[in-house]
Amino acid sequence: MNHDNLEKIVLKRIDEMRKEMFLTANHHGVGSTQTLKCSQKLDRLINIHLRYFSNAAA
Repeated sequence: MNHDNLEKIVLKRIDEMRKEMFLTANHHGVGSTQTLKCSQKLDRLINIHLRYFSNAAA
């Protein structure tokens, strides 16, 4: 799998996690444990993208 394909997968997962966090926050509240867990997962995905795919990190 090449670099571009991996980046697309990470970006897709970021988008999916962002949607999941939004839905979780609407259902359980912004300060809920479930929303916090989604937020942490999203943060990890964004950090992965910044570390491995961002030109600014180079």
